[in-house]
Amino acid sequence: MVWLHMKHTSCAFLFILLVPTILCAQNPTGLPEKDSASIRRVVTGFADSYNRHDAQALARWFTQDADFTTTQGVTIHGRRLIDEHFEPLFSGRLKSVHRTLSVRSIRLLTPEVASVNIECEVSGAKKTDGSELANHKGLYAWILTRQDGQWLINVFHESDLPSAPPSP
Repeated sequence: MVWLHMKHTSCAFLFILLVPTILCAQNPTGLPEKDSASIRRVVTGFADSYNRHDAQALARWFTQDADFTTTQGVTIHGRRLIDEHFEPLFSGRLKSVHRTLSVRSIRLLTPEVASVNIECEVSGAKKTDGSELANHKGLYAWILTRQDGQWLINVFHESDLPSAPPSP
């Protein structure tokens, strides 16, 4: 009888020990799948709008009071000004640009705030003088907030990553 009791206790102990481990392995960040999918849709929607060169659609992925900081360190504040920033770029030196985005990490800071790091590959851009800009990689750091059930970009910082040194 004691043996049977110990066997059940051992099984219960293993169950209590292993279930959280298994659950964490399935979702190590603790980010609910629904939020992860919604945030990834924002990333995809942003990239689609950008690659269609649609400044209005692009701006809709931002909160009304968003901050967008460029690789040059210029900060544009607010959805309307973000739209106005991209409109001439998309009809000018960025009219052939294409960006491929890949989510590096998503971290839920609160139930309504998430941090997202995204790798970016850029092709088809031109310099301000009209000459071709070499394809390059960058990194986006975003803070998203959930507003009325929808995730939107509240803070956007973009940076260019250094080019790999030429091989010998």
